Amino acid sequence: AVVSTQSTGNPSGANVPEEARREIYRLACQYDFLILEDDPYYFLNYGKDLTTFLSMDTEGRVIRLDSLSKVLCPGLRIGFLTCPATLLPYLERHYSVTLLNSCNVSQVIAMSFFNKVGHAGFLGHARSVAGHYESQRNAAVQALNRHIADLGTWITPEAGMFMWVRLHGFQDTTALAKRAIDQGVAIVPGAAFQLEGDSPYIRLSFSVLPPKQLEEAIETLADTIRAVKSESAE
Repeated sequence: AVVSTQSTGNPSGANVPEEARREIYRLACQYDFLILEDDPYYFLNYGKDLTTFLSMDTEGRVIRLDSLSKVLCPGLRIGFLTCPATLLPYLERHYSVTLLNSCNVSQVIAMSFFNKVGHAGFLGHARSVAGHYESQRNAAVQALNRHIADLGTWITPEAGMFMWVRLHGFQDTTALAKRAIDQGVAIVPGAAFQLEGDSPYIRLSFSVLPPKQLEEAIETLADTIRAVKSESAE
């Protein structure tokens, strides 16, 4: 089986092009393997709806996982699975000996929400949430252009809540992340997203702070980056 996160990769925020998705599915059919489509950020896509593996599956070889915690409430740690009926008994047995049971309170809250707003209401809510994150993304990009354009490069994300920034002059950013925390700014060093080795990347989240505070945080981060680079050059 192949595990694939096609929409809004974390930390990059990138979407896999549709032609690449179709080629992966073609290979799955040719070589007879399953695809585990792990897609927690699907509903946070800013643009058009993306073609999923599940939507193109004609042979019953896609197991899809979705999350509600990114769309309804961060503390609502609940998701849902879609798969061919022939695979469901095996997944249920695996579920029963690993997780045992999801939080009943979370399930009741989710059920109440869907009973109240329905499928159309949920999709409307998801579009509203995605629109909020797109606005936050725009504010983050503007702040990066003002304060960090000479310090690193990035690709503007198409969905989600993260910026993935490659910093110039850094072999690794772990020490920088610790220094930034001391200045009141939380970032995640790129090394946290790989099994081993250094990384010149940092992940920034723009999900919570209002634009003014987001600007201040990125300006503080820029000052911290310059200070660390200056000390390293001495």
